[in-house]
Amino acid sequence: MLHFLERLLGLSHVRFHDGKLSISSLGQASQTFLPVNEKQFRSTPQKDPPHPVASLDLVPLNGDGRFIQGQMTMKMIPAWMALGEILATIFVLLAIISILFYAPFWILGGISRRRRRPPERPLRLWPLIAVLSLLAIVCIFALSMHDLLGRMGNPTVWSGTVWAMTLVFAVSSIASAFYSWQRPDQEVRSGVRRFSIIASLALLIATVYLAYWGIIGLRTWA
Repeated sequence: MLHFLERLLGLSHVRFHDGKLSISSLGQASQTFLPVNEKQFRSTPQKDPPHPVASLDLVPLNGDGRFIQGQMTMKMIPAWMALGEILATIFVLLAIISILFYAPFWILGGISRRRRRPPERPLRLWPLIAVLSLLAIVCIFALSMHDLLGRMGNPTVWSGTVWAMTLVFAVSSIASAFYSWQRPDQEVRSGVRRFSIIASLALLIATVYLAYWGIIGLRTWA
């Protein structure tokens, strides 16, 4: 179920330098491996002595591509694909952060009669609902860690809420795109409209990605 997240956090850059192999990624410090033979390498921790046996293998090229076998199996992908996934992830994260950042100003603006603009409400409301549904999923899993199997492995209020929130995220992302890309209203400010278009695009990217990996409508008990 977490493969959709692991494949993004697990993106790593592998390179050879001075006869050594190094692996660097966003979530971990760079790892260095010394060659044992042409196909095998042993780890060299920064503080501890090198491992006595090989802990990483270069799998020969086959029909599925090139692989590295160590603590996990890593497959070589084109550089453009890795860069595209990294940029798309950063784009989505920045959009989510910006939506949360501007939410208090939207709420305060709705309270003031002088600043109320009803045509702008859908452009502000739907992206916020989408982001809040994501945060709700994260909070539910965080609160269920002490009994994750019991709460998520069975039809419970917790697992049912996760299922519902994934659908809410998808629906609100589509609604955000619909309202931001339709014919503009004269009362909608250009800055609000542009921000809504960018935010809805990021939310649609996230929705397509999550739907592809089966997260939208996820039934953890099934």
